[in-house]
Amino acid sequence: MKRVPRVIALLSFHNEMKFLSDYLSNVAAQVDGIVALDDGSTDGSGDFVAGHGAILELVRLPPRAPHIWDEPASRSSVIAAAAKHKPDWLIGVDADERLEKEFRGRAVTEIERAQREGVLALSVYMRELWNSPVQYRSDGHWGSKRHARLFRWREDAELDPKKFHGHWAPLNSKTNGGYPPGDLNIFHLRMIDADRRRARRELYERLDPDRRLQPIGYAHLTDETGLELSPLPVGREYEPLP
Repeated sequence: MKRVPRVIALLSFHNEMKFLSDYLSNVAAQVDGIVALDDGSTDGSGDFVAGHGAILELVRLPPRAPHIWDEPASRSSVIAAAAKHKPDWLIGVDADERLEKEFRGRAVTEIERAQREGVLALSVYMRELWNSPVQYRSDGHWGSKRHARLFRWREDAELDPKKFHGHWAPLNSKTNGGYPPGDLNIFHLRMIDADRRRARRELYERLDPDRRLQPIGYAHLTDETGLELSPLPVGREYEPLP
């Protein structure tokens, strides 16, 4: 009998109670367990996650003021914790993101194809939900936005050192200098509301005023020039809806 790959989800969060209940309902059903890192939450997020049956391990960092997010260190810690649970492949999914319906079956298909082709990491479509939980922005680069989230575990992983906007997948797992596309969708909820889009833009402009980590800058997060919206693909929506 063909062995099904063991897929573990990775989660790093700070004060995400608004999103975590639906996150756990969504992601737990599609993976073989979740390894999480609570980066000093003070809103009960850590205790809430710790009590869920799908959590294989929870790494907890102490609260600190002011809270400063260290994305590379958090990613390294949660991947190291996941290694103890013998994953074949890992998938990074943030608290404000959701996997499409039947993600697991599609992921297994993509993993099997990747393994036949010697591919160690795949990028997935990142669908930015916009003005409604049942539609996403699809014009220009929005419609083709991808991120390297699904990757084979390796002991010698070289992780992305970027302060933010870094890939979950190891740098030494690229194929021909990049991450081949997988036919998989992750939906991002935090961009639904205009106020949150504005807050996100302001946050990144404050953290990266010289645009060193993203040369195109952050104005596009609120710019609706040429706006086109598409409904969730039939049969590939996410559950539960907000």
